[in-house]
Amino acid sequence: SSLQLKRHLSDCPWARSAMLGRRELARLGACAATHGATGGHTRGRVAALTAPLCRRWAACSGLSEHVRQPSAAIAAASREQYAADGAVVLRGVISEAWLKHLRGAAEEALARPGPQAEQLAKPPGFYFSDLELAERLEPFRRFALDGPCGAIAGEVMGSSEVCFLYDQYFHQRYEAGDATNAVVKTPWHQDQPYWSVDGTDVCSVWVPLDPVPLESAVSFLAGSNRWGMFSPRHFATGKSYEGTGMPAVPSLDGHERLAWSTEPGDVIVFAGMTFHGQEDARRVQGQFRRLSVRYTGDDARFCRRSGEAADVIPSKYHPCDLQPGDPMRCARFPQVWQRPAA
Repeated sequence: SSLQLKRHLSDCPWARSAMLGRRELARLGACAATHGATGGHTRGRVAALTAPLCRRWAACSGLSEHVRQPSAAIAAASREQYAADGAVVLRGVISEAWLKHLRGAAEEALARPGPQAEQLAKPPGFYFSDLELAERLEPFRRFALDGPCGAIAGEVMGSSEVCFLYDQYFHQRYEAGDATNAVVKTPWHQDQPYWSVDGTDVCSVWVPLDPVPLESAVSFLAGSNRWGMFSPRHFATGKSYEGTGMPAVPSLDGHERLAWSTEPGDVIVFAGMTFHGQEDARRVQGQFRRLSVRYTGDDARFCRRSGEAADVIPSKYHPCDLQPGDPMRCARFPQVWQRPAA
């Protein structure tokens, strides 16, 4: 019956791990009715119908690869590398349908910048950044909550559940004639000191929308996820935030650097405590768009930062009602993924 189908979809690890949200499950139920999945089916028969119905739903929705299972591409070696180095690249885990969706979202981000939008490069360069897009632009929210990155984060961190923290969009563009004068310099920094969250199960999933050659890639310092927490820095000047109570970032020369060229469909997953940046001045050419989606896992807890880091994430524009020590799951930081029962 339709009730059996609804119960199966709610319990189905495949449906959950494929990142079908409530709206998608409702639409899948409607698709089931349209395509004849009603009346008198046994539980086994309902289960047998689920996968093809999900694919029919995907075709109806226009996201033909929406239900791709990303965890199949995440081997134990990737999880081990993330734990050891604090960063890992995964190849081909974002479908072309989602990439097309994000490219449309990127155009909306430029057309409708938020209150935290910044221009990080001086002319002739163009380096746009904006925060918390999912809180105000539906295409970004759909990807953050219903896309594959929550499952990717959960598998890489080894967590039993994942909550969405926030997202950030970056757009760098340098025309051929300007590239020789366009210097890109991002100071070494950790992300987590900017955020009101403690714990080791905190990560970012970088989703490139354009090819990024190695010479233009951001670098990560291997193992720096275990070095402790250092002060946030202003990107424009490299100066430490004031009033945080954290030590300044020390000299980081001589440490092993990790960097990868990437193609659309790849992601880089890195811990909130991993140092990364483009400390060495680089000259780049072309367009580099990427979305960074941040998630928390099992041991993450809300905390309060001080000084200039007090209201970065969550910002004053999109606050939460958590208290220090609370688990992160709440209306502001919703659960997006739960590990299927064995």
